[in-house]
Amino acid sequence: MKKQHITTALWITVTASAFGLGWILKPAGQAESGRAGNVSIASETALASGTSGHRKGSADKAGEAGSEGKSARPAALTSESIATLGKQFREATDPLTRREIFAKLLAGLTAENALEIREQIAGLDPDDPAFRDFHFAWGKVAGLEAVLHGVDTPQRDMGPALAGWVTADPAGAKAWYESLDPKADKPPTREQLKEAYVHGLAIADPAMATNFVMGLGAAGDPRAKQMMSIITEKMLQSGGPAAAAAWATSLPDGDLRGHALYEVARAQARENPAAAAEWATKMAGGKNGESVVYAVSSEWGGRNGPATVQWLDSLGGNQSASYGPAFAGWAKTDPLAASQRVAAMPPSDNRDYAIGGLVYSYRWEDPVSSIAWANTISDAKRRQDVLTMTAESYMRKDPAGATAWLPTSGLPVATQQRFLGGK
Repeated sequence: MKKQHITTALWITVTASAFGLGWILKPAGQAESGRAGNVSIASETALASGTSGHRKGSADKAGEAGSEGKSARPAALTSESIATLGKQFREATDPLTRREIFAKLLAGLTAENALEIREQIAGLDPDDPAFRDFHFAWGKVAGLEAVLHGVDTPQRDMGPALAGWVTADPAGAKAWYESLDPKADKPPTREQLKEAYVHGLAIADPAMATNFVMGLGAAGDPRAKQMMSIITEKMLQSGGPAAAAAWATSLPDGDLRGHALYEVARAQARENPAAAAEWATKMAGGKNGESVVYAVSSEWGGRNGPATVQWLDSLGGNQSASYGPAFAGWAKTDPLAASQRVAAMPPSDNRDYAIGGLVYSYRWEDPVSSIAWANTISDAKRRQDVLTMTAESYMRKDPAGATAWLPTSGLPVATQQRFLGGK
C-alpha cells in the first residue's frame, strides 16, 4: 500500500477489501458489504481453506461439494433449464432469491454448457460479483478455454477466469502465464493478468504465490507491494491475524516483509488493539518494527487516541512517525483534547509529527488555525510539507483568504504559483 503523506514520511491508507471476487482487475474502492456465502461456488473463504474440491482442473460440476462422496453430483442443466434460471435470475428483485438462482446456475456449470450460461449473465456490469464469480467458476472447470474467451470480449473477464484456473490447476496456469510475451502490448499480457494470477496462486498455493511475489520484488517490479497485499489478505482470511503474523514474520528481510507485517498489524489492531500493541511492542526494536508500530497507531488512534499516545510514549526509540496517525485519529474524535495534548509536548520530532497528524485531520475545518499549528513545527522540511498540504485545503475552502496569505506563507515561489494557477 502507499503512504499518504502528512509530511514526506507520513501515513498509509489501505484499500478496502472487496466483495466476493471483486479483487480481480477492478478499480480500487468498489466494494459491497455482503458475501455470496454458501450460495456461491468459489467463495474466497472456501477456496482458501481448500474445501472447494477442485484442485485438478477437471470438468467437475462447479457447485459440487468439496467433501468427496458426501453429496450427489447435481444433474447437468439442459438448455431449457439454463434459459429458465437465467430469466429468473435477471428478474429477481430479492437479493437472497437472486443468489439462490445464481447458485443453481453455477452448480450445473460444465465446460460444455458454460457459454450458454454466460449468455444469461452477459448483460451484467463487469464489476457485478455474479459476473466475476461466473468467470472464476468457468476458469476452474475449463481452464485456458475460459481465459481465452475473454480476449474477444469488451468486459474484464479474463482476470477472474485465470484466477479460477490457477486455483484448479496451478502448474498448468503457471506454464501458460509464463509463456506470455513480457513485452506484448495486446491482450493477453502478463502485466494485465498479473493481479489475477497472484490472486489464484494465493488461494491455491500461498508458498508458491509468496515466492513469485518475492521474485517480483527482487526484479524491481513497482507492483510487488500490491501483489504482496493480495497474499497477505488471503493469509488473513484463511488463518486469521495470528497465523498471518507468523507467515509475515518468516518472510525474508526487506521492504516486502515490512509491507506484509504492516498489513497484518493493522488487521490485528482492528480485531484487538491492546493485543496488537503488545505484539508490536515486542517487534518494535527489530527489523520492520517501525512498520508494525505505525500500523497499530494508524488503527488504534481513532478508537482511543489517549491510549495510543500513552503506548507510543512508553516505547521510546525511533517511533516519531507513528505519532502522526495517532493524533490524526484522535483529532477526528476529540480535536480539543488532541490539541491540548500536542500543546503540552516539548519541541521534538514526536511533537512535529503529532502536529502533522492534528493538521491533517483538522485542516478542512479550520485552515487558518491549521496554518498556525504548522508554523510551530521545528523541522523546516516537515513544516513546509504540512503548510503545503494545508494551503491546498485553504485554497479550496477560502480562495480569497488563501490568495492573500500565500505571499506571506514562506512557501517556495513555485509552490505559490501552482496554487495561484501560474499567476
